[in-house]
Parts: sequence; C-alpha cells; structure tokens
Amino acid sequence: MSTHDEHDAHDHAAHQSHRDPRDPRAASARGAAGREERDAIETEAGPAITWPVAALAALTAAVIWFGVAPAPATRPTKPVAATRPQEGVGPTTPTTAARPVAAPAVKVDPLPSWNEGPTKQAILDFVEQVTRKGSDTFVPVPERVAVFDHDGTLVCEKPIVHGMFFVDRLRALAERQPEIAHEEPYASLLTGDIEFVRRLGKKYLTDLIFTTLSGVPEEQLEAETRQFLAAAKHPVFDVPYADVTYQPMKELMALLRSHDFAIWICSGSGVHFMRPAAEAWYGIGPERVIASRPATEMREVAAAPEGGDDASPNRRLGLVVLPQLEVLNDEERKPVSIGEQIGRRPIFAAGNVGTTGDIEMLRWSQSGGRPSLQLLVLHDDATREMAYGEASNDSLEAAEKYGWSVVRMAQDWNRVFATPLEKKQVSPPNPTPPATSGPVAVTSATSGPVAVTSAAVTPAAVPVPSAGRWEEEIAAIERADRENPPAPGGVVFLGSSNVRLWTTLDDDFTGLNPLRRGVGGARLSELAPQVSRLAVVSRPAAVVVSAGGNDIAAGASPEEVRDAFVAVVNTLRRELPDVRIAFASIGPSTKRWSQWEQQQQANGLIRDFIAAQGAESGMTYIDIAPAFLAADGTPAVEAFIDDQLHPSTIGNARRAAIIRPRLEALLAGVTRETSPEQREEPPVR
Repeated sequence: MSTHDEHDAHDHAAHQSHRDPRDPRAASARGAAGREERDAIETEAGPAITWPVAALAALTAAVIWFGVAPAPATRPTKPVAATRPQEGVGPTTPTTAARPVAAPAVKVDPLPSWNEGPTKQAILDFVEQVTRKGSDTFVPVPERVAVFDHDGTLVCEKPIVHGMFFVDRLRALAERQPEIAHEEPYASLLTGDIEFVRRLGKKYLTDLIFTTLSGVPEEQLEAETRQFLAAAKHPVFDVPYADVTYQPMKELMALLRSHDFAIWICSGSGVHFMRPAAEAWYGIGPERVIASRPATEMREVAAAPEGGDDASPNRRLGLVVLPQLEVLNDEERKPVSIGEQIGRRPIFAAGNVGTTGDIEMLRWSQSGGRPSLQLLVLHDDATREMAYGEASNDSLEAAEKYGWSVVRMAQDWNRVFATPLEKKQVSPPNPTPPATSGPVAVTSATSGPVAVTSAAVTPAAVPVPSAGRWEEEIAAIERADRENPPAPGGVVFLGSSNVRLWTTLDDDFTGLNPLRRGVGGARLSELAPQVSRLAVVSRPAAVVVSAGGNDIAAGASPEEVRDAFVAVVNTLRRELPDVRIAFASIGPSTKRWSQWEQQQQANGLIRDFIAAQGAESGMTYIDIAPAFLAADGTPAVEAFIDDQLHPSTIGNARRAAIIRPRLEALLAGVTRETSPEQREEPPVR
C-alpha cells in the first residue's frame, strides 16, 4: 500500500470513529475535546473569553486530531502529511509524519558508448516506435526479431577469428601428421600470416575447414572452440578475443533485449565455432545461431560424451562432420537461412562494410510490412580498430540507395571496445626486399607504370646444358599423346616446372581443353627448338607461354629472353598460322626476389614486341605478377609452396583468374579471323 493510500485509510477510520459513539477512539476524542475546552476557558483571559470562542477552540482541536482541516489556499489541495496521536494520549502537540517525496527520475542512457547523432537517434526512435502500444507502428513481441552478422559487425574481423581457430587446430594436426606442413595450402597457413586467412576468401576457407576437420564429432569441435577462446589472444591487440568484441553493439543488443526482441546471429563462419563463441561473448544460445555448416551424419563415436553412461549404447552416438560444405551462409543465402531457421522476417538487421555478404540480408529485412531498421558498420577508425572498405563499394552504395543507417566507427562510437586497446607491432612473414640502388620504371600493360626497386644482381654463371638433357621428359610427353591423342583446338600451356607442377590446370581452365606441356628446369631458349614436338603436334587453338625465369637465373640477359620468345613465335606462326599466342609474364617469387628487376625488364621487352605486331596479330601479353604479390609489393607467402619458388594451389588459382578472361577474349577472335587458305603471314622477325 502506498503512503497516500495509508493516509486515506486512516482518514476514513477516524471519521467512522467520530460518528460512532460506541467507538473507544470517539470517547477518547470527546474527553480530549472537553479538556481542551476547559483549558481554553481557564486561560489568563478567564471570563472574558466567551463560549463561542471556547467552542471554536474545541472544534479546532477536533479538526487537528482527525486531520481533516481544509488546506490553506496557498497549499496543494492534496494532503501531504497526516497527524497521528500517541495511543490513548490527547494531541497536545500534533506529530506530523511526512510522506516521502520521490527524487526526480534520472534518465539512464541505454547506449553510453554511442555519440549523440542521427545514427544513435535512429536506433532510439525505432525502438520507441515499435514498442509503443496503441500506435500504428507497434510491433507485437513475437515479431520483434533482430539479426546480427558477426565478423566485422560484432567483433574485429582482422583476422577472422574462426580462421585463426582453424590455424590453431591445423598446428595440432601437423604435430600428428608432419607431412601436411609441406602441402599447400597448409604450408602457407602454418606460417602464421595473419592476413593469409582473410585472403583465402570465405568459401575457400570454410570448405577447407570442414574438409580438414572431417570425421570429428560436433561436440568435440565445440569443446575445442571453448578451449581456444579461453586461451588464444588476438594477434594485433594481444588480448583475449572476447576483448575485441564491440562494446557499442553489445549495448545495442541489451537495449533490444530489454524491449523483448529475440536476438539472432547470422554469420558466414562455421556453426561449430559460432555456437560456443556466441554463448560466451553475447549470451546467445546455440539455438539462435545461424552459420555456415558442413554435412553431418550420425555415427558411433569412439568415446561416450563427458558424464555419459558407457553402459548405454546410445550414449556413444554422435553427429560427425563430413568433408563437404552443406551451406555457405553468405550473401543471398543469409535470408534463406533466416527463413528456414527463424520462420519470421527480422525487423532489425545489422551488417558491415568489408565484403558484400550482408547486403541481401539487410534488403530482405527492410522489404517487410513492419517498421524496420538496418545498420551497416563502416570500419573507418585506423587508430582504435582498423580502416578498410570494399573494392566495389557495393555495400555503401546499397546503404545510400535504400536509406540504411551507416555506423561510422570514428564518428558514432566514443569507444570501440570495453576498454581502450593498443596495437602491438606485427611483422609480416613476407620476405624483406633487398637493398635498392634506385627505382627502375617498368610499364605494366594492365596497371600502368610500376616502380620496381631492387639491387642489380648478376646471377652466378650456369653451364649451358646439352640440347638433349630434356629428351627423356619430352619423349614421355610424346608417348602419352600417341596413346591418348589430345583433341585439336585446345590450349597448350608451354613452360618449365611452373607448368609441369600446375596440377589443377584442368579445373582452372575447364571447357578450354588445357594441355600441360611443362619441362621441369627448362629455359625458354631450350623450349624454342622443341615447340614442334611440344605444341604444334596437338593442333591447339592457342598456346600460353610461361617461361623465362630460368633463363634469367642462369645468367641470360633480358634481351636474350625476348629473342627466345620471338623464336617460339616464329615456329608457331610457320606451322600453325592461325594459332593464338599469349605470354604469361615471368612472375616474382621469394626465392628469386633479387632477380625481380631483370625479370621485369625481360617482361617489358616481350610486351613491347607483342604490341609492335599490332592489334590483329593474335597475340597478347598477360601480367600475372599481381597473383604473387602481397599488398606491400613483396611476394605473398601463401602463393608459393615451401620451396618459395613454385606456385601453390592458391598462387595457381590467382594466376588462373588473371589468365582465363584474357585467354577467352583472345580465343573469341578466332572466328573473326580469315581461314588459313585466305591468309599468309611471314615469320615474325
């Protein structure tokens, strides 16, 4: 009962007592009033006080006793105090029991880590609108669904935490299976390059994780995740990964929860990592985690679950990860996953700028009939976190087009993490470029002038090999062609070991009938006399030449490399007048980084030679250097196998991505050319 209610009840009881003569309190009151009358009469005024005055005094006493005196005009009409006598004692001096006065309500900021501004206000307005009963914008509790992307939206994503967990598991695997340390991409992953995980790409990384960890029960993976989260530290900030979650976003989650929103995470990372992480970092249970997932099947596992009963056969069954990706929860798949697992369209969705993976989720959230809010986190704070964007700028363009709120870290957040963090110096595992003697300008056909700096290095003289040292290898290629003649019209890749070891060539150039004609260790000058045996016999539509690095390493000049390529072109033009010819540039490598300047000079000479033949020559120069260089301009460690010379699976995939569109464009011109009977071309001089 409130103080005001107690006061009203007391007044009511007092009035009832006054009206009922049998009430003891009424008798006591009358006695007290009588004494008051006598006291008033027997004052110094004596007989001068008339009876009306005494009656007025008695009335006043009664009024004070029962607390029903009319309030003065200058006071509020609502009583704020009550008078209570001690039990059985007349009110010689009334005792006032004041009602407690409530302190003014202090408004608590639910988003203290957010700066005042349009983004914060949009959040507060949205929450107020959808929770105000009776309004047109009110949304019933069951429909208050909020989804958050994870990496880059709730936690620092450089590097991707799930990727670092995989590297940790891979190191443990390498202790049991040392041979994987010499296989790609595992060899590159084990170097500890914190940017390498990101450069793999979401699909490649996720597929690789589930393939590598296949056969492991789900419970084991999640237990290993918890161990990792308890012990591992962020490689840049040197704190537990929990400390690099974004404090402003956690406050936003708390605000939504306080208004009966159901919070879900919708992530592209693996589900067996996200479940433990979401519960540990945000208090979100596994039933509200949507993520990429592998195929699984129920099997009898090797050991009973912890705390289980070994006597029960069912205790030994578990869901085991299979080596195939069932769902990559990214881009347009996110709305599908949300629909499958939640069954409701979210009215709130948050993603981030970094990839285009959240655009479709935010669009789907916005296109319902209810009021909604979409947030897009922009990483523009290089001091407190990271600063990066997207090459395509698609996410920010979508935000502008559809009216989403962009959360600018540097502007909208007064703190990023719960406590300020400092970055430690991280030395990349890429090799340090050699001392330079000045820049050498080399023109790139695809990206304009490129400044290349390196020391002028003269390779040690290598004896010129005899002409027949590759005879056995070339004869083996000819034997294979006789046993299984290749279909004409394919694409011959002619080169040294960088072609011979390109085992994914068929997959990288599906539909183009690629033929590997690589002779390990051969120089371009040695391949030129063997072009008829290696390439012409297959009657290809195109020949991609990828050689010249061994020539530079053996002491050949850039001019000699160009002349060797001209010899290859002359042979091809003489025997296959319509064949298309592409030169895939000599690529950089860690092992031969000191020769990069001379390699670039040779590339430049060959590029100029091709350009001089004219647009209708059927030849093209393809710069593949970007496939093997990191952002800082040095060789990318993940692009090579452990000899630091030959391309890794990743390096090959990257150069294929550069070569293929240029090759397809070159081949597209075949049908526009005249037939061999209509055209005669002299050998190129």
